Amino acid sequence: MWMNDEFFARVGHDLRGELATMLAGVHYLLRYQKDLGAGPRDMLERVRGAGERLKRLLDEFDNSIWLRADASRPLTISRCDAVELARRAAVHLEDAAAARGVRISFEGEPDGGTTLEGDPELLRVALEYVLGFAVLRSRDRPVRIRISGAAGGPVVTFIDEAGPVPPEPLARLLEPFGERAAIPADPVAPRRRERLGLGLAIAHGILDAHGGGLTVEPSSERRDGGSAASDAGLSANGLRFTCTLGGVGGDAHPGLA
Repeated sequence: MWMNDEFFARVGHDLRGELATMLAGVHYLLRYQKDLGAGPRDMLERVRGAGERLKRLLDEFDNSIWLRADASRPLTISRCDAVELARRAAVHLEDAAAARGVRISFEGEPDGGTTLEGDPELLRVALEYVLGFAVLRSRDRPVRIRISGAAGGPVVTFIDEAGPVPPEPLARLLEPFGERAAIPADPVAPRRRERLGLGLAIAHGILDAHGGGLTVEPSSERRDGGSAASDAGLSANGLRFTCTLGGVGGDAHPGLA
């Protein structure tokens, strides 16, 4: 049974308010309670970290309205650039990438037009969910970003080297909770959850609302991006995520004026 957008907004708002109160108390103690011992301070830092993760999970809950298509859902449309959107997504994930030893890099200059009419914040969120998934899959491996122009709108491609995904879970990767099967357990905290498992499905819904789309396929490219002449030239197996941003000037989102 699907709940409407108002349900998600109200529940998310109430939960976020209570979380903000708890985090404010933790931040106060860490900053002003000078006589805290090492043990209590360590516990408060763990609570603070859990609270920050919960904020990200609540963002994912709020954005889960995009799992359900709704042509009447409003978008805030303006002219935006795919390069800038991808760079903003990468900046938002800098700390998470650094914590996992992941280097995010941009490949070359775009080979075509990269501007479009769309909702910049939502498009940035979609790209961030896809890039975040690639970062979460990777540890001490690079993630490359490639941007190009195409007839269906600008294309942002993310390529990781985090190993293959079996065909069955790969086919379900864009379904709600399908991404969980492709994320290895964190060796430091195996039970820690960084995502609800909806991010890729949300990204797919946002891009679809813009007349674009998201595809995921195995990737075995050379590190220089060319086609390999031999197995020796292949990088580690990974995934290629192709995000077509579309644009609302075409057939996207029929509810838009």
